[in-house]
Amino acid sequence: MGIHAWRQTQTMTVVENFAAEDMNILDPRINSRGDGDGIFRMEFPLMQWIFAWFYKWFGSELIIARILTFIISMFSILGFYRLLREYKQSELISALGAWCFAWSPMLFYYSVNPLPDNLALCLAIWSFTFLKRYQHDNSLYSLFIFSFFLSLATAVKLPFILFGAGYIPIFIERLKSGKIKNGMTQSVILGLILLPAAAWYLWVIPQWTNAALIGGAGAEQSFDYQSALNTIWGTIHSLTPELFINYGSVLFFLSGIGFFFRKKDKISSFKVELSMLFFISLYYLYEVNMIGLVHDYYLFPFLPLMFLVVVAGVKLVIEHPTNWLRYVGISALIILPLTAYLRAEGRWTPMGNETTILAHKEELRNLIPNDALVVVGNDPSTHIFLYHIHKKGWTFEQDWLTSDELKNHIDKGAKFLYSNTDFVEENESIHQFLGEPIFDKDGIRVYPLKNINEPQILRFSRIIFTDENQNLCLSVRIRASVAKTKRCASFCFS
Repeated sequence: MGIHAWRQTQTMTVVENFAAEDMNILDPRINSRGDGDGIFRMEFPLMQWIFAWFYKWFGSELIIARILTFIISMFSILGFYRLLREYKQSELISALGAWCFAWSPMLFYYSVNPLPDNLALCLAIWSFTFLKRYQHDNSLYSLFIFSFFLSLATAVKLPFILFGAGYIPIFIERLKSGKIKNGMTQSVILGLILLPAAAWYLWVIPQWTNAALIGGAGAEQSFDYQSALNTIWGTIHSLTPELFINYGSVLFFLSGIGFFFRKKDKISSFKVELSMLFFISLYYLYEVNMIGLVHDYYLFPFLPLMFLVVVAGVKLVIEHPTNWLRYVGISALIILPLTAYLRAEGRWTPMGNETTILAHKEELRNLIPNDALVVVGNDPSTHIFLYHIHKKGWTFEQDWLTSDELKNHIDKGAKFLYSNTDFVEENESIHQFLGEPIFDKDGIRVYPLKNINEPQILRFSRIIFTDENQNLCLSVRIRASVAKTKRCASFCFS
C-alpha cells in the first residue's frame, strides 16, 4: 500500500498466482486477465518465483514477502561493503560507507516492499564487486562471477545491463596492452553468459504494449521537453539529497565531489565508474518522460555510484585533522536513521481509492466465491483492486465502460461488478445489467450481473389522458430493453 502500490500489487499478484496455479517460471500470471490464462511477461520473474516457493511451503502470508525482501536488501548492503573493500578501503571506512548506503531513504523504504528492482540492485552490486576484482586480478573466476551476477540482474530488470558498461574500458585497456586474443576470449565468455537474459527480452519485448516505455525519447507524441527539463532539475536538487542519499549524507556527498575534481588522474583512476555513469545517464535521459519524479525506483542503478562518492566524502571528513569537522561528520552519521525514517515514513500511507478498498478488504474478498469472474473499476492500475479483493477478471478506468463491453464480459463469464464510481448507477445502458447491490459502503458497491439476451418489458413509465376532438385518448409509454435500445409504443382509442 502507499506509494507505488501499483507496481507492488502487480509483483505480488504474480507471486500468488505462481503459488496457486502454476510454478512454470516462464509463465507469470496476473489477475487482470478477463477469462484468459493471465500470462503476462515483462522482466524475468526470478524474485516472484522464489517468493512463490516460500508461499507454497509456509502459506500466502504477506509477512513472508516482506521478510524475503528485507533479506535481499541486507545482501545489497553487504555487497556494497564488499565493493568498498575491493577499493582497498579499511574495514572502518567500508562499514561506515555501508551504514550510509543502508540509510538511503529510498533503499530504506523499499527494503520491505516487494519490487523486482530490489533483487536486480542486489545482483548488480555484487556484479560490480567482482568487476572491480577482475580489473585488478584479470582472473577468469572473477570474470565469470561478474558475468553471472550481471546476467541475473539484467534478466530481473533490463536497465541493470548498464553495469556491464564498466567492462568496456577494461576491454579497451586489454587491447591496448596487446592482449587481443585474451580480451576477445573473455568478451565471448561474457557474451555467452549474458545470452539467456538477452534471449528472454528478445522473446517478450515484442509483446509489450507501452509505447512510451519502449520508445523513450523517441516517442515524440508523448514526450514533453519542458516536463523533461523540470524532471531533471527536480531530480538533481530535490530527490538526490532528500531521497537518494539522505540529508545526513549531503556533507559527505559534496566532499566526495570535491575530492573527485581535485584528483589529477581522475579519468584514468575511475574509468570503470565513469563508463557506467555515462551509460546509466543516457538511459535516464532516454526514459525521463516515463520516470518523472514519481518512479524513483527506476533510478536504482545510480545508487551504488552515488554512494561511492559519499564514501569518498566520509573518508575525508572522518580522517580530517580538524576536530570540529570530524565531530560534525560523526553527528551526521548518527542522525542518518532518523532522517531516513522521517523522509520515508509517509510513503506507507494508503492513498486515493486504495484507502477505502483496504478498509473493507476482507468483506470484499469473502463476499463472493474466489473463482467468480468480476469486473472492477475505476482502477487505472489494473492490479490494485483485483489484488486486494483476491479476484480475477476485467478492469476499467475513468468510467471507460460501455454497455457493449459489459455485455461482452458477462457473455464470457463475469458474474459481479465491483464499482467505486456512480457512473454505473447513472448510465441506464449499464444499469440494466445490474442486480440489486449486495454491498454498499463508503462509495464501493458490488452488483450481481444479469445476462440480458431477449427484449424484456420493464415497466409502464408514463400514462397520459388527453381529450382531443371528442375522443378520449390513452397514451401509454412502455419500455423494453435490448442492450442500449429503448422501444416505445403509444395506443389511442375512443
